[in-house]
Amino acid sequence: MGDQDEVPAKRGGYTYWKRDIDDAHILPDNRPQKMDASQAAAAAETAKADSVSSSWNSAGTWEEKDMSSLAIEELQKIFCDKNFALMENGSADRVCAVAATVSGDCQAYHIRGRPRLGFELTVNLSWKGTFNGEEVTGDLSVQDLDSSDLDGFEIRSTTKGSEASKKAADALKKGARPAIKKAAELLSQRLLSK
Repeated sequence: MGDQDEVPAKRGGYTYWKRDIDDAHILPDNRPQKMDASQAAAAAETAKADSVSSSWNSAGTWEEKDMSSLAIEELQKIFCDKNFALMENGSADRVCAVAATVSGDCQAYHIRGRPRLGFELTVNLSWKGTFNGEEVTGDLSVQDLDSSDLDGFEIRSTTKGSEASKKAADALKKGARPAIKKAAELLSQRLLSK
């Protein structure tokens, strides 16, 4: 007879117990509040301030994000841009990449509130242009393009073409270094601004 008089407790979710006590009015209201359009826009702008960091990382501690596929695609675009020259010296000498193959790893880091890009890439380019007034073609490779040592990479340039192409390939071993370093810096700027 006593079992029929008891009323089962209503359980309306995880925090049912907060509202079913005598001093529930002391607890703060924890129901979600609807944001208006200006608040939503401000929250979205804060979230887009940095392409590397997450919204949960407000302290700016260490965070890492894989950006390999984006970096490979972007570096190929940089090298194959018609305005990007591997080597340029006046109007007689201009060598540009016509095809690029990039492989490797790229990570975006957020360290102590500052975004950084770290990569270890292999770059293979097919180039063509004019050198000493003659048409030249060939291939160029950089086996270890490393963000921690942008001055220490080695360029290997080869050709199966004419004597002018061989001279251009030799000149590219030193002459393409600033362009490749500039491409790596452009890659960092573009990926960290997205």
